Amino acid sequence: MKKTLRTILGTIILGSMFAMTLGFSTIETVQAAENEKGSVSVWAEATEETTPNMATITLSVETSDKDISKVTEANKKAANDSIAAVKKLIDTQKGESLKTLAFNVSPEYRYKDGTRIFVQYNARNSYEVKIKDISKLGKIISAALANGANVVSNLTYSLDTNEEACNKLIKQAGSLAKTKAETAAGALGTSIAGVKYANIQCSTNSYNQPRYNMALKSAGNAMAMEDSMEAGSGIPAESGTIKFRATVDASFFVK
Repeated sequence: MKKTLRTILGTIILGSMFAMTLGFSTIETVQAAENEKGSVSVWAEATEETTPNMATITLSVETSDKDISKVTEANKKAANDSIAAVKKLIDTQKGESLKTLAFNVSPEYRYKDGTRIFVQYNARNSYEVKIKDISKLGKIISAALANGANVVSNLTYSLDTNEEACNKLIKQAGSLAKTKAETAAGALGTSIAGVKYANIQCSTNSYNQPRYNMALKSAGNAMAMEDSMEAGSGIPAESGTIKFRATVDASFFVK
């Protein structure tokens, strides 16, 4: 009798535990269903074009000679002369700068009938110039070329307030995304109840490609370049514009 009673009690207890387990499972399922909400997804962007106020350019001096001492000395003199001329035009107090990037000397060879023949040594000295007054970019290029530099490369334009521009556009794109979500939710007879997720990005690129116009440095136009420098005009350079673009890809809960 006792054994039977224990068995019955055990069965009742197990049955109760099983019922409780099912009960909690049911409650959790109901709560999950109640907490689950629909959502509406939207995409928005904001763009703005602006004129850059900074420019960075690389100027180089390339020389060649069969004598390594001569090619090195010639390169050093031309580089020093061009750097000195450019330094007169930059304002370090306003954050403008000039820094040396690299100097290297390497031999040049050609091959004839499987034999390597030495041609000459080539030396290259490069320095980078960063300015905040773009209007004098042409003068800087002209000064460098007229005093020994003979290669111009890596001309880029930028804005020193990129973060501010991006923050402004992100606010605009975010506000537009919310308005779109509210409009869509209203059309469906509901309203938004919070953000489910949001992917926000901001980027810049040259919308109008910067144009750089430089006459080829040759004996035929050397005098024209000097005349340009004396007149104070310099080589013409146009900065174009920079395009900022902010995008918001978001999903909003609806109720």
